[in-house]
Amino acid sequence: MIHSSPQHRDKMSRLKESVSDNFSFKIVALFISLILWLSVVNKRDFITTKEFDIDILTAENLVVMAQTSDKLKVRVSGPQPLLKKFNEAPQIVAFDMTDKAPGFYDIDVSASKIDVPKGLKVLGLRPNTLRVEIIEKQKK
Repeated sequence: MIHSSPQHRDKMSRLKESVSDNFSFKIVALFISLILWLSVVNKRDFITTKEFDIDILTAENLVVMAQTSDKLKVRVSGPQPLLKKFNEAPQIVAFDMTDKAPGFYDIDVSASKIDVPKGLKVLGLRPNTLRVEIIEKQKK
């Protein structure tokens, strides 16, 4: 059987006392520090670029003859889980030209046309302008 010395028992007693003193305050402080740590870790924003297909909508008797680009590159920042979800979803950007007559048009591409989940921010778009030629459909 091992007997502990009075000095050892005194150290153990002081250790137990220091741990149990203000125990509830220590637990609260631990939870606060964990919450702060998690909030700092999740605040880190990442950046990604995704290509969107471009769809030009025209009146039934018209068709798009030419356009400067059929893809739109969108640069987005935000938390990694939201970016992953954003990247997995197929995206199409549609421009309504149903009220336009045949001719050449410059379409300004703005961030408001891009559907991004709350928490993500559009940093940039390429191209910023699309040049489109609309003509009448050929009759058969």
